Formats: sequence, C-alpha cells, structure tokens
Amino acid sequence: MNKKTKKYVFKYTLEFLVIFLGISLSFIINNWKETKRDEALEIKYLKSLKEEYVSNLEGFDESFSYHKPRWENLDRFYKFSNKNSFKEMDSIVNILTLNWSFNPNLGATNSLISSGYIELIRNDAIKKLVSRMPFLIEDYTEEEKRTELVCVNMGYYLTEHYVYNPRNDKEKQKCVDLILSTPFRNKIYDMQLWLESIIKEGPELREDFLLLIALIDKELSERVNS
Repeated sequence: MNKKTKKYVFKYTLEFLVIFLGISLSFIINNWKETKRDEALEIKYLKSLKEEYVSNLEGFDESFSYHKPRWENLDRFYKFSNKNSFKEMDSIVNILTLNWSFNPNLGATNSLISSGYIELIRNDAIKKLVSRMPFLIEDYTEEEKRTELVCVNMGYYLTEHYVYNPRNDKEKQKCVDLILSTPFRNKIYDMQLWLESIIKEGPELREDFLLLIALIDKELSERVNS
C-alpha cells in the first residue's frame, strides 16, 4: 500500500470514526435525557398516586365509621321485644337505616392504566397493586351499593308506615309494632347480608390502601436519597 492509498484510508477511517462517535454520543445523550424524563414522570405519578390514596383512605375511614355501628347494633335489634321502650328501639332503628357510601377518586390510577404510563413505575409491587386497585374498590363499593338500595327501600317503607316524632303513646306503639313486625325484620335482615360483606372486606381494602401508601413512600424516599 503506497503513501497515497494509506492517506486516503486514514482520512476515511478518521471520518467514519468521527461520524460513528458523534452518532453514538448523540444516542447516549438522548437516551440519558429520556431516562431522566421518565424518572421525573415516574416520581410525579408516584406523588399523584400517594395523594390520591391518602385521600381515599380518609374517605374510606369516614364511610366505614358509619357501617360499623350498624353492624354492632344488629344483635340488639334482633333481641327487641315489647319490654323495650320506644325510645330505645327508635334510636337503634335510626342507626341501622343510616346509609353512607365510599366515593373514591381514581383519576390518577385510571389515567395511568389507560395511558400505559403505569409501565414507567419500576417497582413491580406498586405497579401490580395499582393495577388491581380499581377491581378491589369496585368489589367493595358494589356491596355498599346493594346495602344502599336496601336502605332506600327501607326508607320508603318507613315513610309510609312509621310515625316520626310521635306525639302520644298510641303513635309510639304503632312504631314499636312496626319495628317488631316480620316485614321490617326481614328488611333489616336483607341489609345485614350485604353489610356483612362490607364489614369483612373493608379492613382488607384498608390494608391495601396502607400498603400502597407505604410502598410509594419508601420508593420516593429511596429516590431522594439515591
């Protein structure tokens, strides 16, 4: 190989290396920028999820605080007899027929799942639990909806037959007779069937909320310290 040929080989080899290194460096920089962007988005989504589930936990606790007294007073209701006073019966009936529903906000959760951005979350435990949350919540709130329907029907029944704020003993006795009647007892029993699922599944759902919040907190803390 003569000097002229060597010169051309060297020249084109050098040009190739410069182009190759330029493209490689550009690719590395772009890849680094995309990684940083994805990490920033991931942190943003994690913070949104934490805010969402802290709020949902508060809403759940408020709702469940209304269900628990109803469940705890069912035995007292079934033991009612003519020996119980109207005041005592009326107090328990008011507790049993009070309904409250949990209305969760799943905006961030549903947005992440539908958009596919949930794949940006690298922690598999968080990703799996977030993906399952809409189904867990739907299962729980379905029981609430059924309980609410029973309570609504019971409300219509009471409006038709019950005497609110009775003025005399005759009206009080009418209320007592209704409370002790088989039709009203059966309505309470229908409500109990759905309420039982709420009481059983509620604490499990609450544990899922707490677990998800704890996992997100840990993940965010590790990102800050890394």
